Amino acid sequence: MNNDDSNWMPDMPPAFAGGMRRHMGRGRGQSMDAGRMQRHEHDQAIFHTLLERHRELQREVENLPDGIRSVTTTRSADLAALLKEHAHAMHRRLQEGFGLRFWDAAFAEIFAQAGAVRMQINELPDGVETIETSDDPNVVKLIQAHGQVINAFVNEGFEAARRTSPLPGDYRPALS
Repeated sequence: MNNDDSNWMPDMPPAFAGGMRRHMGRGRGQSMDAGRMQRHEHDQAIFHTLLERHRELQREVENLPDGIRSVTTTRSADLAALLKEHAHAMHRRLQEGFGLRFWDAAFAEIFAQAGAVRMQINELPDGVETIETSDDPNVVKLIQAHGQVINAFVNEGFEAARRTSPLPGDYRPALS
């Protein structure tokens, strides 16, 4: 699988894609190394598979006063295993500040607000339940918006992944 994000995201400006490759994995003062690049490529391959096979996924999201509860499942055992791996990988990336989709303000904000996000992953036989919460009402808005973005990925696959993710209108960005 090609790891050049600009090839599967034609709306991303080429200069932005190059910048993304230069900064990929640089979170919290960490520099890019071969191990992190390999992890990124592995994570990306799983994400691409989930996007390609999005019609095999089911997802429900419940807004909570302090975040969301989502359940993503599939009837396919191999896809269920990928869902679990993906959820844990994204949680780890959030904890490490190992960002992705740098060209997308909503994803950049999630990583900028990582310290205010709590994430719990419960594995199910056919997928995952994820509970994402925050004590910061501003971050709760971001978490809930992010949940809808992931719904679009599940519903539309690559078509949704090519678009930038909207920030809530009343959200106060951490990044300027």
